[in-house]
Amino acid sequence: MCLTPSDFKTVGSRERLRRRSVNGSGDKTHGLGRAPAMRTTASTIAAAYATLLARPTPRRLGHLMTTELLRPRRIAAPRSSHSLDAADPARGRIDQAHSQLGPFADSERFVSGTHVRGQSTMSYKLYTPAGDTRVARPLLVMLHGGETGLDDLALSSQMNAAARKLGWMVLYPEKPVRDGEQGEWSWYMYCHQQRGRGEPAQLASLTRSVIAQHQIDEQRVHVAGLAAGGAMAAVMGQTYPDLFASVGVHSGLPYGAVVDASGAPSLRRFGRADHEPRTGRLQGRRTLPTIIFHGTRDMTVHPSNGVRLYEDAVAGLPGSHRFENGREGGRAYTRRTHVGPDGQTNAELWLIEGAGHAWSGGDAQGIQADWQGPAASEQMLCFFLHHPASH
Repeated sequence: MCLTPSDFKTVGSRERLRRRSVNGSGDKTHGLGRAPAMRTTASTIAAAYATLLARPTPRRLGHLMTTELLRPRRIAAPRSSHSLDAADPARGRIDQAHSQLGPFADSERFVSGTHVRGQSTMSYKLYTPAGDTRVARPLLVMLHGGETGLDDLALSSQMNAAARKLGWMVLYPEKPVRDGEQGEWSWYMYCHQQRGRGEPAQLASLTRSVIAQHQIDEQRVHVAGLAAGGAMAAVMGQTYPDLFASVGVHSGLPYGAVVDASGAPSLRRFGRADHEPRTGRLQGRRTLPTIIFHGTRDMTVHPSNGVRLYEDAVAGLPGSHRFENGREGGRAYTRRTHVGPDGQTNAELWLIEGAGHAWSGGDAQGIQADWQGPAASEQMLCFFLHHPASH
């Protein structure tokens, strides 16, 4: 059972409607030593969900989820790192020194860093909530759109404020831009849709480096994005299902629907490409649990792309579709879910009436934010909480 939008309304509305400016001093993120690993147990999470099902008051919700879900347990053996691809032998090196934190950070951090892999350099920001740095925390990788950068995504989505309630870390990579290029992830190019190549390999290398430098619960690493970043999140879910547990796409596009730049404009505008790739684009691939948000009046990325993402996520899976109509933040929405025989939700599609190409329930000061509508950030985190890695 996922939380309804009203469950988060009281807890999150104040955070979404005011701009947060957390530790903007440009601290660097690299070089933290690894403390003994601690992990949230399955029984602890189950107990937390049982408490949530008792319908606590919204005022207590944020505190309850933080204290119950993040209560740690020490693990005697050290955590293993993710294996690397044969085509990706270099994990990547880090060229800036981490801020040295003690075992307990009394304030949250939003710091900048640079990751180097071979000849490629990728800048990023990393949000870390206050608390015990020895706790194995979930990690969300957030990918910005083509019209704005990572700072506006953090502001527009208010994902840091949502993550603060649950004790999550949030990683915001910045798309490397060369002369003559736009700051848009190359989700539409075949060479950037493959494991061990191009931008997917860079993003995977950065994610693994952050995992290696921090106490991260490797069963709870997720990826999400907006617009072109949402399309690249879908790419990462298809190419690195062993690294990520689930995927969130807001106003994005489906994986592999085009394989070069010529087909991208048609796919954006009409929801179809002039020349579709072969029908076996998903053959042999394991699609991760996916949550999708899309506005019905999105004039930049056609809403049918959201429907196609949902269909890709549930293709070939047994189960049934369920529909829910509601209203939140001044906007009506239709929520479509696919539920398997075991009762587990495999995918969610939120179609938001009247919304455009912007993050639903975001901060009005953001460039790509719609302050109306369901709180997409909170709903994504709720979905991710229910979908740890199955690999």
